[in-house]
Amino acid sequence: MPQTLTQTLVQLIRRQIAEGAHAPGSRLPSIRELAARHGCAKNTIVNVFEELTAQGVVEPRRGSGFFVCATPPRPKEEEEGSLSRAMDVVWLMREQLKHDPGHLRLGDGFPPVEWLHDVRLDKFHQKVVRTGMGALFGYGSRFGYLPLRQHLVQKLAQHGIEAATSQIVLTHGANQALDIVIRNFIRPGDRVLVDEPGYYMLYGKLKLSGARIVGIPRHADGPDIEALERELKLPGKPPLFFTQSLAHNPTASDTSPHKAHKILQLADRHDALIVENDAFADFKPATAPRIATLDQLRRTLYIGSFSKSVSAALRVGFIACHRDLASDLADIKMLVHMSSSEYCERTLDVILSDG
Repeated sequence: MPQTLTQTLVQLIRRQIAEGAHAPGSRLPSIRELAARHGCAKNTIVNVFEELTAQGVVEPRRGSGFFVCATPPRPKEEEEGSLSRAMDVVWLMREQLKHDPGHLRLGDGFPPVEWLHDVRLDKFHQKVVRTGMGALFGYGSRFGYLPLRQHLVQKLAQHGIEAATSQIVLTHGANQALDIVIRNFIRPGDRVLVDEPGYYMLYGKLKLSGARIVGIPRHADGPDIEALERELKLPGKPPLFFTQSLAHNPTASDTSPHKAHKILQLADRHDALIVENDAFADFKPATAPRIATLDQLRRTLYIGSFSKSVSAALRVGFIACHRDLASDLADIKMLVHMSSSEYCERTLDVILSDG
């Protein structure tokens, strides 16, 4: 028998609560807001709240609305262990990494291989060997290969971001950069703000860390500023906000300059940090609006990658941030991974040097 709309919405809200979109003790959107959002009658939402109240998921407060219970019941289907919280993302990653020439990969964000034929990695190998044969048999610097970081100083300057080499930490792609940031800032139970919808691998990493994920609705011109402000006003540890200003995954939208200014103003006012993932930077104009450009890395951690524009196989990305924070992140990278691959970093440096 097909589900009623009430049952569907009950399951949706329960799932959002379980995934951290609505934190324990937080107020849910009003009956009017939810009715408008889902295009249904207010009576339907009333029925939804009655069912959620009966299940012990939410509680009504006279004159204030409905609130998530402090300890909402755990979904029956949830398994024990931290990995189970990220299993939906693990499945997506497994599907994305399947090699089947007859089908497009699920969630594949790469340009066609034909576009990258000129990036012949084999022709750069000899130059890499000639410039650093001895270094290829040992660990690299905790910050990463210095000449490549010098290249990145120039690249960031094209975006209007002023940074020194000591503010840049090289990583195994943007995903390791996200891992390092999460390890440094987030403890189990911490509230973390993300774009909704957003980058599914980030969601998986945050679930694995035990974070309470709170989604900030994404519109055509960027995040919902009112929703962001509401979350930043809540008491507790100032949260991180993970966002993609340009070529947002999965909507492909860009944050407008007006909203970028607003986001930074809110971060200043509420002592929050912005983690800006700009993995598609090479496909956007250098002067496109970035929060890190407005902020100059005071409250922004800027993450970049060459996986899309050069080669995902090289696994080279970076974090640019405040100098003291960069040193801490480099230490975490060293503790967890010893170092990033100097061979890959030297290869990318040669590619960039050759234009």
